[in-house]
Amino acid sequence: MNNKEKGSYYTPQLLADFIVYHLFDDRNFVFPKRVSVLEPSAGDGVFFKSILDNKNFNDRNEFNLPENINILAIERELEELNKVKSYAKPLLSKNRKSKYINGDYLEFQLENKKKFDLIIGNPPYIKSNYLTEDQIKACLEIHKRSGLSEKKIKNIWTSFLVGAVQSLADNGALAFVLPAELLQVIYAKEIRDLLKDNFENGKIDIFSFNELVFKDIEQDVIVLICAKNQKNPGVSFYHVNKLDDLKTPNYTKDNSNVHRTTLDKWTNYILSDSDLKFLDSIKDGHSLKTVRDYTDSVAGIVTAANDYFIADRNTIDEYNLGEQTKLIVKKSSHLPSALILTQDDMNLADKNGVPCFLIDFKNEASVNFPQKHKDYLAIGVSRELNERYKMKLRDNWYCIPSVWGSEGFFTKRSNIFPRIIINQAEALVTDSFYRIKMHDGYEIKDLAFSFYNTLTFIYAELEGRYYGGSVLELTPNEFKNLTIPYIPNVKKSQINKLEKLMRSKSKPNELLGFTDKAILIDGYGLTEAEVRRLRSIYVSLVQRRLKNMSEAFMY
Repeated sequence: MNNKEKGSYYTPQLLADFIVYHLFDDRNFVFPKRVSVLEPSAGDGVFFKSILDNKNFNDRNEFNLPENINILAIERELEELNKVKSYAKPLLSKNRKSKYINGDYLEFQLENKKKFDLIIGNPPYIKSNYLTEDQIKACLEIHKRSGLSEKKIKNIWTSFLVGAVQSLADNGALAFVLPAELLQVIYAKEIRDLLKDNFENGKIDIFSFNELVFKDIEQDVIVLICAKNQKNPGVSFYHVNKLDDLKTPNYTKDNSNVHRTTLDKWTNYILSDSDLKFLDSIKDGHSLKTVRDYTDSVAGIVTAANDYFIADRNTIDEYNLGEQTKLIVKKSSHLPSALILTQDDMNLADKNGVPCFLIDFKNEASVNFPQKHKDYLAIGVSRELNERYKMKLRDNWYCIPSVWGSEGFFTKRSNIFPRIIINQAEALVTDSFYRIKMHDGYEIKDLAFSFYNTLTFIYAELEGRYYGGSVLELTPNEFKNLTIPYIPNVKKSQINKLEKLMRSKSKPNELLGFTDKAILIDGYGLTEAEVRRLRSIYVSLVQRRLKNMSEAFMY
């Protein structure tokens, strides 16, 4: 069983030690003298070590472990659970006791009504396609018991968190290492609301990190620490520059904007209320619309097997597939740094051996296909592509639906900033992009040019979500919701200059220096001071996503 199926990414000891220290620091949270603890996914037992033998922080005056601790550890992997037992044994006493369950926490949660003073750990991160049918049913039942309406389980960690909230004692606390998705994705909104409701009279502390905690998987994580009925209720955000800073510990407090009804994501903590009101004043004061007011957008072509259906010139020639092909951009890394995708760009990609030909077989029985085409289809069958779920939904597994091009497209994922590209080459795109169809009366060149400004880039950071490796991603609705100061009748000279800046790989500050003046100052009447403030907000947002990258990337 691999890590995707187990979801096991073990917590660094330093982070576990800090979490326990922060919990039992008298200045932060108050616990009874007798504490019952649940670790629902014990793994290698790192939290056991922190609670029973905390050497990094137990010399601090404010760090006071309760006199009596009873720990229940649940772990599916027997070998791991036995490790926990072996090193916990010498640390236990009549006041420090432990019990162990070799089993599934989901089953335990559904069958037991026991309440705990503290639930702590690092829940597994397993996507729904790796869960068994029984696990999915259990997850749905746990969500249902908390009144959540989400009908589809995206990842198992959400059920661990929701179940933990259900199992807390009246003054209980939970402390979890979780994916940063909790703060930003749409499907986690109900869970964010659940946390606000359940800890309304309590305290919620959230720690984010300027470096990757789990470097092997490039997964951004946060630490969520919640406690009911505390003397200083509220939601607080903190960021940690380096993991080693927790030894001090050293971290910085951020803003809390969880009360907002617009931009309803908890990733907005980096901006103050003043910053967010400033953005609102720009948007409302100039009656700015969103992308959806100018265009419809839909996902690109779903082949369900890109490496098979998108081939290079050698493969096309080998199987005589030329007449069955159309030009396509497979992924954003195959694009030039440009505003306009030209035929010359596609010719260069072909010359360089890039897979840029979509094999578009006719939707008819293959019995009359040329032998070379049948040979290529046989390769697909040997890979069992015809048995895949999406293939079985087709009349013929090799016939790809919705093969049509668009006048422009948007990059679903990006690094420094997202892009709208004018599709002069009339190339197709995969679902790494969103195809753009302009509404009547609007032009793709005007939308594309207008997109490249600091205000829209700010909303891309706020509306979208980011992952390890600095990748920014926007869903179709998030893209459509982007505020855009649309400029009609953009001059050809302006398009050419932006194209030149992009192809020369100019720094964002130089590119935005040109477009902000043309769009925000000349087009919408913003002052230079307002644009400077927007630029400062944008830099702070990008720096958070790109971790410790300095402002030098802008200049």
